Amino acid sequence: MVPGSPVCPRPVTWQQLTLGGPVPAVAVAITGDTVAACADQARAARRAGADLIELRADLLAVPADTTPASGPEDTPAAITKPVRWAPQELAGLWLAAVRAVAAELHGSGVPVLLTVRTAAEGGGLDTDDVTYRAALADVIERLGRERGAAAAVDVELARGDLPRLVRLARRAGLDVVASSHDFMATPDDVEMLRRLHAMQDAGAAVAKIAVTPAGPADVERLAGAAARARGELDIPVVAIAMGQAGTVTRLAGGVFGSALTFATAGSAASAPGQLPLAQVRAALAVLHP
Repeated sequence: MVPGSPVCPRPVTWQQLTLGGPVPAVAVAITGDTVAACADQARAARRAGADLIELRADLLAVPADTTPASGPEDTPAAITKPVRWAPQELAGLWLAAVRAVAAELHGSGVPVLLTVRTAAEGGGLDTDDVTYRAALADVIERLGRERGAAAAVDVELARGDLPRLVRLARRAGLDVVASSHDFMATPDDVEMLRRLHAMQDAGAAVAKIAVTPAGPADVERLAGAAARARGELDIPVVAIAMGQAGTVTRLAGGVFGSALTFATAGSAASAPGQLPLAQVRAALAVLHP
């Protein structure tokens, strides 16, 4: 273990990527709303030099339900309302995107992290926790029958049932990146560490926390929590302060023990404060020569 680096006792290896080594890895999030757009973005991210592709499946467009209705004076009209898809239907949509992205990355050594971010944590999936868990369990089991399409799946700590989903993922040959995102504030130091410890205790391969700082003091606390977690946990830790105030954590997070950062490669950012991949690489080259 090297002080001042993200090196950890139990790194994870996904294809050609080692997460938890001496230099932070750089992920690019795929934010397309169609399967074809996801494939195109994956191709661009691979060419730009991403270490990891995060497929944000929650941003895939779910068809709306157009239902006849009566307008003024009984004039026929159409109203559009969201469809509440069954867990199996959601899993099928996510799996189609994983297949398309994996096909674009075939032979490159760049692994795929499947992420379905809920609205409660700043994502596009607006559903209840029961549906989230059921759909995630379904897609994990399907991915187990298609070994190699994805290397890992993101599971939100706050949605519950993390230990069971970890067990399902292991049987399917997948690792779990347990995550916690706070788009309102930065929790106190004890709470941040509690969440990261809970992730490791549940069996996750990677523990990730992202917070929203009110200013430099919160960024400093996040960095301190990352450094302490790196000393206390065996698994790779990912710690990010979102927004402009937290930009330094996306560039220098590895100095405090964070094993992964996120950048853009031509597509929209998946969270506030993400920088272009080339800028992140330049900073890492200086900080981790």
